[in-house]
Amino acid sequence: MKKTALTQGQLQSVLLDMLVSLDKVCRENGIRYTLAYGTLLGAVRHKGFIPWDDDIDVSMPRPDYEKLYALYKEGKISFGKHYLLADDRGEHAEYPFLKLMDDRYSVRSRTHIEVPFVYLDIFPVDGVPALSPMKEKMRFAKMVYFDFVHDMTRWYVYDTWWCHTLRVVCFWFWLLHMPYGRRRSVEKLNRLAKKYPFGEYELSDCTAWGATSDPIPASCYDEFVELEFEGHRFLAIKDWDLQLKVRYGDYMTPPPERKRRTEHTMKVYRNETPD
Repeated sequence: MKKTALTQGQLQSVLLDMLVSLDKVCRENGIRYTLAYGTLLGAVRHKGFIPWDDDIDVSMPRPDYEKLYALYKEGKISFGKHYLLADDRGEHAEYPFLKLMDDRYSVRSRTHIEVPFVYLDIFPVDGVPALSPMKEKMRFAKMVYFDFVHDMTRWYVYDTWWCHTLRVVCFWFWLLHMPYGRRRSVEKLNRLAKKYPFGEYELSDCTAWGATSDPIPASCYDEFVELEFEGHRFLAIKDWDLQLKVRYGDYMTPPPERKRRTEHTMKVYRNETPD
């Protein structure tokens, strides 16, 4: 099958269409979401994509996230003819969060094993408990461990220097954990995250992926505003300034030139198939 590589601008246009579709579904069904991570930063600092970015991230309080998942599985919502939601549970789970995909575009990456099609990430937001220092270290260690096990089931196909090093240093660890598999790692990460329900704790964060690093008050999800992004208006928590400061510090100052690069190193191809 002949495939044509997309330019970064074309990829961003595809991702924007996906975000427009997700926004429409969420508004029609009363589902709260917020632009997140680099997408939120781009909306505030650039009124659109960070120029060197190649993905879109949104997050949702866990109740809204589960509502979106349930409506999709029941066939009560549709994002569009070519859009589908990658599962975050069951036999086909790859990650402990959802990915909205467009099956017209295939993804290839040297550093990540992703779902087969171009995607938009949807992260659940759970509670962050106020634990004793020892219990917090244990909770954090469990999340990091299963995150690492999850990655170790994929690392053998990566083509980077650090993966070649891992092959040597961590071979026996990898060999022991390969039978455990991605699916069970994802199940464990989701179970640990949902142990602390959103809204029952003062703080919240996306704990199912990358453990907890940037918690903010759960009350931040009580009010939303619209932010401009590539000529459209999308939802963000009203206190977006707090979230950006917690994660990025002086977020309005762009990084030095040498750090202006994406983490994904993806190539995206249009599948030359009839619509």
